[in-house]
Amino acid sequence: MKKNSTLPLCVAAVIAATALSACGNDKTDDGGLSASPINLQVIAHLTSANPSSEAFDGAQAAAAAVNASGGVNGHPLKVTVCDAGNGASVTQAVTCARKLVADKSIVAEVGDFEIAQDQVNTILAAAKVPNIGPPPTGQSVLSSPNSFPLAGSEGAALGITLADAGAKKIHVAYVDSPQAAAVLPFTKSVLAMSRPDASVLSGIPVQISTSDLTPAVTKASSGDGVVLAMIPAQLSSWLTVSKGGDFPQKLVASSTSLLPKELEALGSKADGLLVASGLPFVTGDSEGVVRFRDEMARYAPGKSVDSISLNAWLSTWAFAQVARTMKGDITRETVMAAFGNLTDFNVFGLLPPGFTTTKGSSVPGFSRLFNQSTIEGVVKDGKIVQTSDGYVPVFGRK
Repeated sequence: MKKNSTLPLCVAAVIAATALSACGNDKTDDGGLSASPINLQVIAHLTSANPSSEAFDGAQAAAAAVNASGGVNGHPLKVTVCDAGNGASVTQAVTCARKLVADKSIVAEVGDFEIAQDQVNTILAAAKVPNIGPPPTGQSVLSSPNSFPLAGSEGAALGITLADAGAKKIHVAYVDSPQAAAVLPFTKSVLAMSRPDASVLSGIPVQISTSDLTPAVTKASSGDGVVLAMIPAQLSSWLTVSKGGDFPQKLVASSTSLLPKELEALGSKADGLLVASGLPFVTGDSEGVVRFRDEMARYAPGKSVDSISLNAWLSTWAFAQVARTMKGDITRETVMAAFGNLTDFNVFGLLPPGFTTTKGSSVPGFSRLFNQSTIEGVVKDGKIVQTSDGYVPVFGRK
């Protein structure tokens, strides 16, 4: 296009996707720009019982806003989407990745949100296709040089958020699957590095078909805090039992598991639930969040305003801001080089101060975790309210 020893997976997106191939040709508003487009693509679940289509909506809204402000030096952004299927298998997501690689006009993926993240990024990495803004969950995303996650790790922050709230003896309850089970050793490792005053007592696996969580909640009563690495239905069941009995433990979940529709369904049961988030909460009043909501209302009216659409919107705007500074051709190679040399980078204040892609985390297996902070909050009256003073560090504090 012309100019013009590895720690386990972070759990947040895995959990959300557990609840969750043809390529779309939806037209992005080009803002009246007539130059050749710069093509991006989102890979997300569209035909799922719990689709992640808001990733495409957020990217589309950002691209329309970029184009309305002149595009990338006169060239409009065009965002398409490839359907990763219903989440029952990785086949469609892998097919999407292969098709993206084959279409040389697509210079990058943005806002990825699907369950086959490792398989998808392995294919993109082999072809040196930049992956802008994937959730920092999969091993490939956290270690491959084509990957540029912008959000912090919610999985890393779950135990830390509990410890910050005063919990010392923590249980980890999780969906009984190999992917979600990784949250147990992961939480132990992060607490040992950053909060050795807190410890994990046990892991509590919960079968996805289990409807009565009373035994699991009772087992967790020996501690003062519980990480809830669960799908929304299980989270609801846990809160029902906990609220109905004498179970005063502090509870924490990831923001990706608490999308607006889940919060509405949980109702007052969710009040007091602690939340760890890799990006600012969409209900906040910071410059970037307000701009995000305004552009979603203008360019994607009626679409979901949540952490998934925010991440894709942020990823697309990040691409545009970097591309506007580039000289010469905008290609996969030049985009990867430009993104690999960002210092003091920010997008409307949504990233922590000093964000850089020249140095990732020193934690083994997390070399591509550039945002090593998290936002902490609590559910109050059915909404997530931020409790931390902006971003707080996850690693290396004791």
